Amino acid sequence: MIHRLLGPLRQHIFRPVIFFPLLAGLAVLSVYGVIELGLGVTGRWERDMTRRMEYFRDHQPTVLVTRYEERLRAVRAALKERGYPAGPTDAMMNTHTAEALRAFQRRQGLRVTGRPDQATAVALGLEQR
Repeated sequence: MIHRLLGPLRQHIFRPVIFFPLLAGLAVLSVYGVIELGLGVTGRWERDMTRRMEYFRDHQPTVLVTRYEERLRAVRAALKERGYPAGPTDAMMNTHTAEALRAFQRRQGLRVTGRPDQATAVALGLEQR
């Protein structure tokens, strides 16, 4: 019984006038499904990224940043007292400060890094050994 119904239907569906539009419709629906899936995944990814950004914005390590800025201000002030032009005391680390640190480290016989490491801070009198 089923074979008698499927036989003519199969012949009718596989005629080029019907088959190719059906195939094109199936392709369009498949592409639409992939796009919808991609948009769903992307939307979830964007929501996750937004949530992470909000979390990190609310939980920034302000204590460490404040300590670094205070130490950098003290290093610059100590370098200026000793005659090394280290740039403005309220700005972040820049080339003027790095050059002043290198010059001070060379004169003191320290390892020349251009960074306010512990040995440099001790030589500047900012820390105890």
